[in-house]
Amino acid sequence: MVMLNGYDGRFGLRWWSDADRGHPPYETCSDDLEVLRARAEALVAAGQYRRIELLAWSFELNDWVRLETFEAD
Repeated sequence: MVMLNGYDGRFGLRWWSDADRGHPPYETCSDDLEVLRARAEALVAAGQYRRIELLAWSFELNDWVRLETFEAD
């Protein structure tokens, strides 16, 4: 996940579809951590995705740091 021009959000979600193996992951950013967490839980519960990562942007590392992983059983 790469920060684009300007500010996209402190938190992000990254997820992959089984059908899209070998392709870049889907990504979205927001400043609202709870909204992203709820979206990840809903996508996994609906069976749409098996694994979703909740991330935080680290200015010190200039990269994303994983906070949580949501996985289907």
